[in-house]
Amino acid sequence: MYSLTYEEKIKLMGNLNWDYLDKHEDMLAVIEGRLETSGAFTRDKLFVRSLERIPWHYIVGLWGIDTIKELYTPEIAQRLWPKDRRYHFDFAIAILRGDSVSTARWGDEHYKQMWCPIFSNRWYCA
Repeated sequence: MYSLTYEEKIKLMGNLNWDYLDKHEDMLAVIEGRLETSGAFTRDKLFVRSLERIPWHYIVGLWGIDTIKELYTPEIAQRLWPKDRRYHFDFAIAILRGDSVSTARWGDEHYKQMWCPIFSNRWYCA
């Protein structure tokens, strides 16, 4: 598993709270479970911000696989922005949990887009 030093974790806190004045040490304490909140940040809010703002390998190093599997719930997924990011994290978390995953995606919002180039009436598709 990818691990981060304390200094690297503190540096990552800057990516999570560039718009707040909370102490990086306190935010890290919330992530590690030593504090309940740090200013405006709860553990869930920091987790969502992590998913939105930092690369996956840093998320794994900061939170750990077991914590990620525990914290990633449908409620957390609904808070992610942009919406298409949910699909990627749903897929990754399902793999971590050992769930079955489907890559076909027929019948979703991209169905018409995928269907038009394949079938003979593709010249008439919008």
